[in-house]
Amino acid sequence: MKRSLLFCLALLATGCGPSARELREQTLSVLNVEAEHWGGGTEFATTAADAYGRPVTWTVEKTKYDYVLELRSAGPDGLPKNTDDIVVTRRKPHGEVTLTGEATKAVESVAGGAASGTIKGIKKGLGLGGEKK
Repeated sequence: MKRSLLFCLALLATGCGPSARELREQTLSVLNVEAEHWGGGTEFATTAADAYGRPVTWTVEKTKYDYVLELRSAGPDGLPKNTDDIVVTRRKPHGEVTLTGEATKAVESVAGGAASGTIKGIKKGLGLGGEKK
């Protein structure tokens, strides 16, 4: 009895579970595996837990070019949105970017001017587009 008590105390003193680094790596693995299940878009759900036994949280945000998935573990202290959080993000394009009418006109104008200037420059270089007097 005394021997088993000493053994248990020794385990407690030296640590008998995974190290902080191992827990972080396990959590990263969980987050990355869950992120791979995301097909893009706003729909995502998971019931995964991190290596600390807490639920993983997530958000999906639509940016100008992409959907951005953020999976988050609150880390060892269990407090959200602080420096020990473990975060994985994924981006997938949504293909919904279009030029507005005014932007399209501006692009066409610049492209047309550049082409016109290039042609005039070539003619001048070949001696075909002399100056009018």
